[in-house]
Amino acid sequence: MRKWILTALLCALSLGLRAQEPYPELGAKLEEYFTALAGEKPDVQSAECDFLISSCQDSLVRQYVALKIYNHYLASHIMGDDAVAVHIAQQWFLSGAVPMASDQDLLNAQIFAEFNKSSLIGMPAPKLEMPDPSGNPVEMPARQGYSVLYFYDTGCSTCKLETARLQQLVDAGEYPLTVFAIYVGADTDAWARYRQNFTGVVHVSDPAMESDWQRLYGVLKTPGMFLVNPAGTIVGRGLDTPALRILLNQQFSANQYIYGEAGQMARYSQLFGAYGDTLSVTHVMDVADYLAARTFGEGDMDSFKQVAGDLLYYLSSRREEVYRDACVPFVQKYVTGLPDVWNTADDQSQVVSLGKMLEDLTSRTPIGSVIPDLKVHGVLRQKLCLFRKGTQEGVFDLSKIKGKPGYVVFYTGGCNACQETLAAVDALVAKNYPAKVLLVDMDALLTDYPLEATTLLETFDLSAMPFIIQTDRKGVVQHRYVQF
Repeated sequence: MRKWILTALLCALSLGLRAQEPYPELGAKLEEYFTALAGEKPDVQSAECDFLISSCQDSLVRQYVALKIYNHYLASHIMGDDAVAVHIAQQWFLSGAVPMASDQDLLNAQIFAEFNKSSLIGMPAPKLEMPDPSGNPVEMPARQGYSVLYFYDTGCSTCKLETARLQQLVDAGEYPLTVFAIYVGADTDAWARYRQNFTGVVHVSDPAMESDWQRLYGVLKTPGMFLVNPAGTIVGRGLDTPALRILLNQQFSANQYIYGEAGQMARYSQLFGAYGDTLSVTHVMDVADYLAARTFGEGDMDSFKQVAGDLLYYLSSRREEVYRDACVPFVQKYVTGLPDVWNTADDQSQVVSLGKMLEDLTSRTPIGSVIPDLKVHGVLRQKLCLFRKGTQEGVFDLSKIKGKPGYVVFYTGGCNACQETLAAVDALVAKNYPAKVLLVDMDALLTDYPLEATTLLETFDLSAMPFIIQTDRKGVVQHRYVQF
């Protein structure tokens, strides 16, 4: 790989020497470089990045390239990429080989490396010892089997939703593992109340941080979740429960199929990205049909399983309406519709179970259906006028949230995307007189009205938020997974 990448970049480096900041030609080539490296192991990516940085003869270009690489991997949401950011920070910036833009940036890099270097994918999980509610010491991770280390706070709104998801996974009992629920706060009364509805896990707490858990596991915000295998190696970090479930399926699988690798996900993004705003469910199914014809149609069952499984994982990772709407026809045609193909225990755990879950979630309240007649606590937003208030708080009938258009927005308090959506609602209401927007805070419902929250979780696809439904004046669902 290094040979062709270097060949493509040498020209860009020379152009960068003549260009003014921010080296647009070089920046574009670097983006291609990141795409080409996606899916490689962190040590391979680190070595390639080292080689590229060391190839820069001009100090300003070297600094630009090193910073570009560091910031890319620092901001990446791909599990394992943070290892590359730690390596670049230690190898080039903290060593003094390449200067950062400012002393503050250097300090931030030092903190980032210090708080992440001990808990990267593939590293031995740091040992922790904390007291349980009775004061008895508990060692983590477990000495046998798989362990989940879940760091949470009782006052964290995102933690409430994640805890509810994790509780469902624990209750299902599908995986032999030990879940350590690690409370990071110091309010013993709040912790005691929280434990009453969080069962089947090992509760521990270390408010004085005597175990140094914050530095060893890099937990600077909650929730934080890690998966450790029986050998004591970290195999997952920065997880949420859906990602944990996928990773557990992979860990307990003995066959050669590993679905959802970063490189393949990047290739699907590039493929569907070529359609731009015109992408439709038909286009997604056309791609699926083409892949099936070139694999299953030619008798290559192994290749079919791999590409179909990867596409299923890709669809499950996207929240845009077109991808979610494609889940049902894809699953029905190429997963549940081919029981003789997906016939092993591994197929059932890795593909069929995920396919059925997606089919169930995306079948709830479909486009063209009338929004269910449910009474929900929320806040109604509409444009202020002489005859009505702009904001009303209370209990509302979903079937009466009608307008030109009407929206129902399900959100949580600790979600950045949710906060951006709430800001967008303000702008929408201010400029669109007929629009009605019902805001439903799932954190508040889980705390104050758990039965109501459970009904909503069973009625809508609230696996990720914000989740927005658009209705017409008759209460008929026009769009789901709306993005303001």
